[in-house]
Amino acid sequence: MLPDIHRRVVNAKYVLERAAKIQEESNEMSLSLSLLLMHDAVELLMLAVLDQLQLASKKRRDFMNFWSDIKQAGHPEPPDFVPMESLNKLRVGLKHNGNLPRAQTVRDLLPRVLGFFENVLNAYCGLSYSDVSLIDLVPDQEVCSLLHDAQKMFSSGEKAEALTNLKIALHKLEHPKDKHLSLLQAPRRPSLPSEVARAGLGGYLDELDSFLKESAMRANAAMLGIDPARYSSFVRNTPIVQWSVSGKSTVVLTSTYSAVSEEDFTEMVNFLIDYALKVSEA
Repeated sequence: MLPDIHRRVVNAKYVLERAAKIQEESNEMSLSLSLLLMHDAVELLMLAVLDQLQLASKKRRDFMNFWSDIKQAGHPEPPDFVPMESLNKLRVGLKHNGNLPRAQTVRDLLPRVLGFFENVLNAYCGLSYSDVSLIDLVPDQEVCSLLHDAQKMFSSGEKAEALTNLKIALHKLEHPKDKHLSLLQAPRRPSLPSEVARAGLGGYLDELDSFLKESAMRANAAMLGIDPARYSSFVRNTPIVQWSVSGKSTVVLTSTYSAVSEEDFTEMVNFLIDYALKVSEA
């Protein structure tokens, strides 16, 4: 696949993943937004495929012309005409007539749209849906490499190493080489004289230090448009990585991480992708 087309396919998948994520909110308007995003994702994929097959046209196209355009050019006819026609009709009804779709109808369309992506990518691009990695959206190439390597480690059972890579990637995002992020820094914990520590203030100071660091992290996430609870969950469930002034890292494993599921790991990777895109806009 041409590099430019690959990028557009990645963008289409990103929009579709956002559509799926919004459905978790389960309110009427969220599902309506999900419908619009699903339609946009399908159209982005169609345009990328038409360019890949050198069938792009400057004239205004109709959404449903995708099937006839490809068939008339001598290629196998695309699949999933009926569900995509339903998607298009619902989108027209919502956007142009103000008709809110039934919640269950929108939910039922999501796997059909995923199936359309899988079928079209396989038929015209020689790819599977899983081959298209959203990691390629990350502008920082060092972070991008860390995430790709983490996926390979996790797949081979090296979970602690994979999660360490993710935590290092977060550090790289928070300390980019080409820009300065105005992030809050918690004050350093002071050393206490032994007699003061014995008086019981040491434990209190430890708790205060943890609270200030957690508060700074949540505030920084909120400033960048990241869900603070999502940020806190990522930090809590990954190894501790300490950095020296010279830039060397020391890793502290707080568990074996054997219980981390593939779903949990995917959420952590998606969190970093979202974080990277926010940082690139900051």
